[in-house]
Amino acid sequence: MGEPDEDAAEPPLTVELLADLQAGLLDDDSAARVRKRVREDPQAQDVMRALNQVRCDVATLGADADAAPDVPPEVTARISAALNSEDSHDRGRGAHSARPHIRPARLAAGVAGVAAVLAAIGVGTAALLDAPEPTPSTPATAEHITVSTPPMVIPLSQAEIQGLLTKSPDYGPLGDPSLRASCLSGLGYPASTRVLGARQVDINARPGVLLVLPGDTPDDLAVFAVALNCSAADTGLLANTQVPRR
Repeated sequence: MGEPDEDAAEPPLTVELLADLQAGLLDDDSAARVRKRVREDPQAQDVMRALNQVRCDVATLGADADAAPDVPPEVTARISAALNSEDSHDRGRGAHSARPHIRPARLAAGVAGVAAVLAAIGVGTAALLDAPEPTPSTPATAEHITVSTPPMVIPLSQAEIQGLLTKSPDYGPLGDPSLRASCLSGLGYPASTRVLGARQVDINARPGVLLVLPGDTPDDLAVFAVALNCSAADTGLLANTQVPRR
């Protein structure tokens, strides 16, 4: 018999699992494996972006009471009923049920994630429906040619990134431990994760903070360039990569 397929043993990248990753609810090993799989799965990356967006939107609405109307009572009632039904169903199946218990927080995260994905689809559809009628093509001229924005990449070499491991970290605005912990949570890391190196950087004229964190394996470093106001609600991720340790 051949060796078991490790990928086949991994759980599917569901909205619930990705929401757990984003919220920092997974243990270190599980989080590392999921992050690696997300980087190799464009569809999972889309879901993560949708989850990040919905968390950002929720945080914005929570900070501004006038930003949106109150949630209709019937919507709140349906969500509460769904959560109560889930708990009642699990209790009815008994402690030895083969079906794992889904915590209300996880169920709510999954609902929020699905809502974010559907919202993204709805916005895209609306944009297509509202798009103006195509106009007759005209010959391209120098006035109509635009220069594409350079790709967002980490502006340090591999050696420079490795060199940060021996220097005092420069967190910039993320010097506050609580802000840094919130940012780490948004990146899918436990708040207690030790940052191995940090410095302020500019990427395409956008200021940010470069964080060097443990990679998916002991031999790798994960490098993230995030916005100065990086938080669990919105990391403002500018670029990321992985490099080997020395």
